[in-house]
Amino acid sequence: MLFTAYSVAALPEAVTLPAGSAVFGPAAAAFLGFTGTLSGIIVMFLTARIGGLKLVSRFIKERHLIKYQKYMEKNENTILMLMFVIPILPDEIICVGAGMGGVSFKKFLGIASISKMLTSLLLAYSLSLANALSLSGSQLLLVVSVVIGVFYSVSHLYKKKKDRNY
Repeated sequence: MLFTAYSVAALPEAVTLPAGSAVFGPAAAAFLGFTGTLSGIIVMFLTARIGGLKLVSRFIKERHLIKYQKYMEKNENTILMLMFVIPILPDEIICVGAGMGGVSFKKFLGIASISKMLTSLLLAYSLSLANALSLSGSQLLLVVSVVIGVFYSVSHLYKKKKDRNY
C-alpha cells in the first residue's frame, strides 16, 4: 500500500507519489498520497496540541521549532500554505509548530487539505505531464517552480490588498 511521509517508512511525498503514480496510476496515487499525508499531518498536529513541548521535544529539535515560529510571525495563512507546498521545513515541524501555536484546528485542516491536495495532484501527475509535454527532469522542475511562484505572488498580492483594506 502506498502512504506518504507519515506511514511505516518515512519517505517524502516527492518520492512516493511519482513512484505510486507509475505503479497504480496518477489518480490512485494522488488519492492514496493525499489520504496518507493528511492523516499523518492530523496526528502530528494533535500530538503537539495535546502533548505539548515536553512530548514534542522528544521527536523534533527545539531550533527547528524556533525557526518555524519566526516564519509564522510574518503571515500565518500564507506562510502555512507555502510551507506545506514548498519544502522549506519538513511537514512534521510545520504541524507541531501549528499545533503548539495559536492556529485553530479548523483553519489548519483547511489549509493543510488544500495545499496537500495541490501537491498530491502535482506530484502524482508529474510523470504524465512530463511525458505529454516531452519535458526533461530539469524542465519539469522549472515548470513546477513557476507554478509555485505564481501561487506565492498571487497570495502575497492578496495579503497586501487585504492589509490596505484595514
